[in-house]
Amino acid sequence: MRQFGGTSNVWTGKWKYLQPLDFDGRPWVANSGWPIRFADLLEHYRSAAKDYGFGDLEAEAIRPEITALRAKLAAGGLKMSSFYWEETPTRTAIRFGEEMRRSKNLHVVLGATATKLRLDDSCQRVTAVICRSLEGRELIVEGEVIIIATGAFETARLLLASNRQLPSGIGNAHDLVGRFYTDHPKHHTGTLQPGSLTRQYAQELQYAPKPRFCICFALDDATQREQELLEHVLYLKPIYEKPSDRLRRTLRFRPACRDGNGSVAAYRVKFVTEQVPHEGSRIKLGTECDALGQRKLEVDWCFTDQDQRSMAKTLQLLTQRFAEVGLGTFDFGDDPPCLETMTDAAHQMGTTRMASRPQEGVVDTNCRVFGIDNLYVASSAVFPTGPSYSPTFTILALARRLGQHLLQTLKISQI
Repeated sequence: MRQFGGTSNVWTGKWKYLQPLDFDGRPWVANSGWPIRFADLLEHYRSAAKDYGFGDLEAEAIRPEITALRAKLAAGGLKMSSFYWEETPTRTAIRFGEEMRRSKNLHVVLGATATKLRLDDSCQRVTAVICRSLEGRELIVEGEVIIIATGAFETARLLLASNRQLPSGIGNAHDLVGRFYTDHPKHHTGTLQPGSLTRQYAQELQYAPKPRFCICFALDDATQREQELLEHVLYLKPIYEKPSDRLRRTLRFRPACRDGNGSVAAYRVKFVTEQVPHEGSRIKLGTECDALGQRKLEVDWCFTDQDQRSMAKTLQLLTQRFAEVGLGTFDFGDDPPCLETMTDAAHQMGTTRMASRPQEGVVDTNCRVFGIDNLYVASSAVFPTGPSYSPTFTILALARRLGQHLLQTLKISQI
């Protein structure tokens, strides 16, 4: 979405850390692993949670009810993790608009799309950002440091479109800008008939009232390693009983499943998948132009055989283990999860991936574009891999880490 705040204007407000193991390279997943560690982001996760007023995810993880449920799941080869769901999803312009208006060192310009980056004669520094409006006006922005804080599509587009001085685009010496594009294919039409463990912990599966902590499920790390699987995640949303459901349950002598909001007839199942980072999955400049005269993007979103195998095997094992531990039984009817029919999650990632060297990515461990002294990216575009949950919290943590890096390395007069 080409607007202030981007896709944060339509998201549902779920905040979740990446987990420590999410940063590790997995031998069975090509191009996996981050060149930074979870510890490099933890203080920035914490500061964002404090400033935004989130609940404490670390305290939630050791709450007695959660640790007890985690142990029972672990005995059955499953794991769970928590996320925080806001009462009202944060909309940047609404929540921080007044603060931004009062700020003496911030100038927000709306309706101005960045269309090109201009380099100096050495092609090693950005000297200006060229912006245009739909009304035909042009704005030239200059600065000692330039940060591209847009989504994975717009970040790659801007680098590729800035090709007057570098024909292949900025940061693209190794033809990596736009590659390794991933999202989170999702399926959300199945149901779960609750079992005994779900009935016991129904309070932990509530979705309302918000704000609140919620949980999601996955196969444990040992199983993923042994079966060479990706990290696919399953969410459960209560569907509450109608009078007809209550009568049907009573006639079948089924025990009630009750949470703080009422009796649960079943749970809506949302199955969200991780993708293998694959260089052939990419976005590139097309031949058609948009209203600003800029070349539109062409998206070649590719899946691999491993994506297909991993999803099918994960679903098989989740079905088996959910039943064995007492979480319940799935019913996908005539529409089982299938990559060909799943939808995207608007979690675009990977198009300017982070790496330790330019032969493997577009930005370094400080999110600086390789080969350009003063150009940085604050976006999910830098994610080398993207486990199956919202990237927003990690985008914030990376942006705060970048801000800290700039404060430590720039001269005070430059800030």
